Amino acid sequence: MFQKFFFFFGFFWAFFHSSISPSIFIGNVWPPLGVETLSTWLLPFLNTVILISSGISVTWAHRAIVTAFFTQTKKKISNFSTTLIAIFITIFYGLLFTYIQRFEYINAGFSFDDGIYGTVFFSTTGLHGLHVLVGTIFLIVCTFRIAYYHFTKSHHVGFEIAIWYWHFVDVVWLFLFISIYWWGNSK
Repeated sequence: MFQKFFFFFGFFWAFFHSSISPSIFIGNVWPPLGVETLSTWLLPFLNTVILISSGISVTWAHRAIVTAFFTQTKKKISNFSTTLIAIFITIFYGLLFTYIQRFEYINAGFSFDDGIYGTVFFSTTGLHGLHVLVGTIFLIVCTFRIAYYHFTKSHHVGFEIAIWYWHFVDVVWLFLFISIYWWGNSK
């Protein structure tokens, strides 16, 4: 986990170094001249709301499995359906986030090869999007494990790891939104 933190830290360092002290090659301004940035309060803000909501729904799923009552025969389980509903909502949010991110990439007014801004933007948000996809797959696997009774209220470490991973993705997105979309777009 610390490797991912430092990997993202390197991208943030490149962004802040370039934006706080823009070079003459990009016009001594940030964002660079000729780069039409994305509106902070449209799709990026919507994706922020989606990821925060997904963090709430995955916590709801965890709470439901922790408070679940399992019978000896595993036939009647309270809170079982609540766990599945909450995790399905989280998976939907993850897929929706990915779709909106793809739409944003297609309609961006700049590309990866448009200097330091495009490179840092697409590298950081793309790496984050990859982590969202991995986290979504992780949660899909957990959904099957929940459906096949592999988890109990006291034995669900795989699900907890998926939740921690998902919250890590949420926190990184908040840093991306604040730094790249909000602070980095101010002219």
